[in-house]
Amino acid sequence: MQNKVHTRLRRATALAPVLAALMLTTAPAQEQQPYYAGKTLRLIVGVAAGGGFDAYGRLLAAYLPQFIPGKPTVVVQNMPGAGSVLMANYLYSPTPPRDGTVIGLGAGNLLTAGLFGAFGARFDVRQFSWIGSMNSETGVSIAWHTSPVKTASDLFEREFVVGAAGLNAGSALYPNVLNRVLATKYKVVPGYSGSAETMLAMERGEVQGVGYANYSWISSGRPEWLREKKISLMLQYALTRHPELPNLPTVLDLAKTKAQRDILTLVLVQLSVGRPVFGPSKMAAEPSAILRKAFAALMRDREFLAEAENRKLEITDPLGGDEVSSLLNNLYATDPALIKQAAEAVSPTKEK
Repeated sequence: MQNKVHTRLRRATALAPVLAALMLTTAPAQEQQPYYAGKTLRLIVGVAAGGGFDAYGRLLAAYLPQFIPGKPTVVVQNMPGAGSVLMANYLYSPTPPRDGTVIGLGAGNLLTAGLFGAFGARFDVRQFSWIGSMNSETGVSIAWHTSPVKTASDLFEREFVVGAAGLNAGSALYPNVLNRVLATKYKVVPGYSGSAETMLAMERGEVQGVGYANYSWISSGRPEWLREKKISLMLQYALTRHPELPNLPTVLDLAKTKAQRDILTLVLVQLSVGRPVFGPSKMAAEPSAILRKAFAALMRDREFLAEAENRKLEITDPLGGDEVSSLLNNLYATDPALIKQAAEAVSPTKEK
């Protein structure tokens, strides 16, 4: 019996260096395998192709893989509808995988969709896995050169027919808010697929202008309109003036009372998260951390920023995922009475 024990011990002793060598050769290989190696990352853009959000999405898809260990292939998919609400509903549903292979890029109005009870919104925005925001955004109200309405003061004197996408899209939401809070005379014609089609409708004379468009999209996608004075910029939607528009009034400048300013300020806060990027609710912790880190690094990368400038896409005041989550918590902590007033102003079903 004792000989058998000694034999087993000798065999174990002899095998120990072999097992140790195997562990040294196999364990590091497993540990070094990046999470995203060999994976495809689907980036869903919540608006139609051809507009500003689509341009930002494709820029993000081109550069983000460089900062993700494993360098996954990033594929862009457009899912337009209701100002990115359709895409957000999808990411909140049980359908998409939670393994970090599906993320979305949507409009900033998603931040207050649930807060204000946006039509068709079936998600709690606080439950998304926030990766960050590519920029803050400034909106402008524009009139085609043939329109008799050309200035902010004109908006209070005569009807101004503007094209828009879905009722939750900024092109419909913001001018309707001004109608209800300030008594402007926008006539919003919704139903266009996105910013590109809305702008085409303006060129064709179907509408007189666009009640809200991202200034970054105008300056990058249609700079000749500014250069050749084909459009008039009437006002800007922002809490502070855009550096390129120092003399253009903001909607807050048009407010006559503190109550009006408070409502408009709450509605406009979402513009500070102009191009939010996020994953489904309850996304796995590992890919969420990887994507947050990659996004933060990308927003500081000189090559990326240079290419964004070359494409005339503004990367101003980008936010990290934690910062977006913090802003959301502050929004939801706002005085309920003020939230109710803002919700009534935003509601697409409320009559002027």
